[in-house]
Parts: sequence; structure tokens; C-alpha cells
Amino acid sequence: MSSRSVISLSRNFLLICSLLLHSSHCLIAPTASSWQRRLDKAFLDIDATPESRLRNFQRAVQDPSLRTDVTSAIDAIRTKGFGKGHPELINILWPEGTMARSDLEGLTALRTQLPEALKELPELVKTSREKESKMKSSPPASVDFNSLPKPDEIKEEFKNALRSTPKGLESPKYSVVRMIDGELKLGIPEKIEIRKYEAFTVATTPSMGGTGFNTLASYLFGGNEEKKAMAMTMPVFVTGGTQEDNGNDKDSPGTMKFVIPSAMSNAPPAPLSDEAVNIERVPERLVAVKAFPGLVTEDEVLRQTTALLSVLVGANVNVLDGDGVSVLQYNSPFTIPWRRRNEIAVVIEENWEDAVVVEIGAFDTWSSRTVATSWYDAGLRL
Repeated sequence: MSSRSVISLSRNFLLICSLLLHSSHCLIAPTASSWQRRLDKAFLDIDATPESRLRNFQRAVQDPSLRTDVTSAIDAIRTKGFGKGHPELINILWPEGTMARSDLEGLTALRTQLPEALKELPELVKTSREKESKMKSSPPASVDFNSLPKPDEIKEEFKNALRSTPKGLESPKYSVVRMIDGELKLGIPEKIEIRKYEAFTVATTPSMGGTGFNTLASYLFGGNEEKKAMAMTMPVFVTGGTQEDNGNDKDSPGTMKFVIPSAMSNAPPAPLSDEAVNIERVPERLVAVKAFPGLVTEDEVLRQTTALLSVLVGANVNVLDGDGVSVLQYNSPFTIPWRRRNEIAVVIEENWEDAVVVEIGAFDTWSSRTVATSWYDAGLRL
């Protein structure tokens, strides 16, 4: 084959890749260009200084790619109409990996989650009060003024309320060993991570919601036999249980778990004898994880769990316990709802060497969707 033919084939290949990248049928997510990341830093980065915001804004509007991308997005709407062209518009202007895209996805999720959360609220309050009334009241502990947060720490907490992943909090160590394509959203597949976690230690209590959180927070911040305060960690693990009382779930109310800081992981402080706190060692394991933004409601957990398990079945990944689903929550209750980082996780077997990931017909499945998968589908006009 001549060098001219090779060059011609290379050009055709690049042209095809370019067309696919800007197609809503494409299973490859477009990446953010410099102007998009600069606008993120100019308007959405909580750590940016006024000078850097102005500088990033000026560079973004001067970037030639901005005009090119906006023109391509408008052309997609003109040629395909808004109904069919809006996925391409969104993927061009707000690709995955940008803060703006994450915020839009979080706000869209709240349209469904917020009514569900309001519906669950009365039962949550009732359950919390019942559990608190059954708990033994303990004398108030003396205040250690040296343990109170410093001004810089308070400032950082305020910033964390605007971050998807808080800064300054330790989390269990893991490595991503595989990525699996999930369901399509705007023509782009979600990513399911297969993580290999190192062993870690948790404090656990057979309770969820505010009661469980307060019980574990009390232990972590010094309410233990050694009166030793530890740093807050992430994520909070919630496993099993349901807020709905069907009369048959009394023995499995669900558990909440806090990760013990690694410095004390091998010899954590003993819980108080009158507190419902136990210490457990979580062994090294393989976990499939699906991320989602917004509020954690029962219906949202069910939707995310169903989607995750469906993807794993299609990828021939064996789940060790389909009922042992954990919800991982990374943020404090003060974090703005659309910035909250949540994950659904299940423990799996390490036996995928011969597995075949089936992706045929993925776009057809998305096209025949019966639920909203974008802001346009949900009735929210851009």
C-alpha cells in the first residue's frame, strides 16, 4: 500500500471519528475543551480567587473553540430539531467532566427526588423520635474547647457545602480495575466502576437516618471508652433496611457505618457499653459502584440499584449478594442538594476474565425510553 493511500485512509478515519464524536448516537463521551473548563473555574469553582475568575473568563471568551462549539450546537438544533438535536447540543456545550454538566444533572435529578423526599419526611421524623425515646439518656459530656473547630476549619466546612467531594476527609483506599458501560443518557453511557478496596475498619450501628448518624458521630468525636476524638471520614455507608414498615422487617432495620481513620484502624477506641456501636473489619473486596447526584430517597435507591444490577447481569459479573446493597454518601447534610455525591455499591466476584460485555442495541434501548433521561425529556426547557 502506498504512503498516499495510508494518508488518505488516516484522514478518512479521523473524519469518521470526528463525526461520531459529535453524534448523539455515539457511545463515546465528548471531552471538555479549555473554554468549558475555564468557565467552570470562572463561575463554579469555590476555591477560585476573583483574579483567577476574571482571567479564566477572559480566556474562555477569547478561545476560538467557543465559537466553533456554539455554532455546532446550534446547527444540531437547526438540522435535527430540538427533540432529536438537544442531546448533541448538551454534549457539545456541557460535556461530561464539567461542573456545569454535573450541576445540570443534579438539578434534573431533584425534580423527581424532591417530591419523594417530602413524602418520606413524616415517616422519617416519626421513626427518629421513636428510636430516640427508646435510647438511654446519658449525662452531657464536658466540652473540650481545644477540640472545637478553628476558624480555618469552619471556613473549609462552608466550602465543602458547595463541593461534590469534600476536601480534607479521609476515605478507604481503592483502585479502579475495570469500567463498564451503563445505561445511556443523552446518547452517552454512564460509567460503572469496578473498584478493588483495601481492608478498612468501620464503626457500625443498627440504625439509619439522624439517629444512626448521631450515634456514630458521638463515638467518633470522643464518646468512647478512651474519650479519644477522631477525624470525620467519608463516605457514610448505609446498608439494608427500609423506612416502610411491612411488619416483616423488624429484624433487619438497616445499618449505618462510619469509616475509622486509618491511623486507628488496627486498634480503634472501644465503644461505650451502653451505646449501640460495634467495630467491624471490612476485608479487601471487589465492588461495583454506580454514582448518582441529589437526594437519597427510597425510590431513587431502588432505581439506581435496578439499573446497576441490570448492567452487571449484562456484563456477566456475578454479584455475591443482590440484597446486600450499600448506599455511599459523601457529603454533610448542609451540602447543596444538586452537588451531593452518592453511590450504589454491591460486592462482586473477581471472575470476569471470560466475560463478554454486551453493548449491542444500547442506543435503541435509549431511544425507546419511557422515563425522562434529559432536561428536555423532563419538560425543562434550556
